[in-house]
Amino acid sequence: MKIRKRPEGGFTVIELLVVIVIVCMLGAFVGLAYSGVQTKHRNAERQNDIDQLKSQLEDYYAEATNYPTLANLNDFAWRAAHLKHVGTDTFRDPSWKASIAACTAKAQPVPATSPTADCYSYQVTGPDGSPCDNAATMCAHYTLTATLEGGEKYVKTSLN
Repeated sequence: MKIRKRPEGGFTVIELLVVIVIVCMLGAFVGLAYSGVQTKHRNAERQNDIDQLKSQLEDYYAEATNYPTLANLNDFAWRAAHLKHVGTDTFRDPSWKASIAACTAKAQPVPATSPTADCYSYQVTGPDGSPCDNAATMCAHYTLTATLEGGEKYVKTSLN
């Protein structure tokens, strides 16, 4: 009876499977960690955009003594004339898509009327909480909202 010798320098199937499983697990952990970093980055971008919008709205209020209507913010020409330091990208949630009707006009992002996933929203009211148009009723208060990944809301309100 002949005994076969194991070739030297090779790996068994079990050893290879163990290494493959370990590499796959490490890859999964790295992928999950990267995903979490990306989520935090997008949420930080949302918060920064809302903070920039709030700053510009307060600057506008200091000059005009009222806040812009939602129609004003959705008018690209009005924005260019009155909110010079706010670019179109400031209104673009990192997950925004042109197919979201609630916050899209002319294939560009605009604030939605109420908090909506993947959109920023702008609600503006008169001094008593009623609708405003800056003609009959001055716009005296606003709420800016971004929906963060994870479901939380990032909300900023007017200083007035």
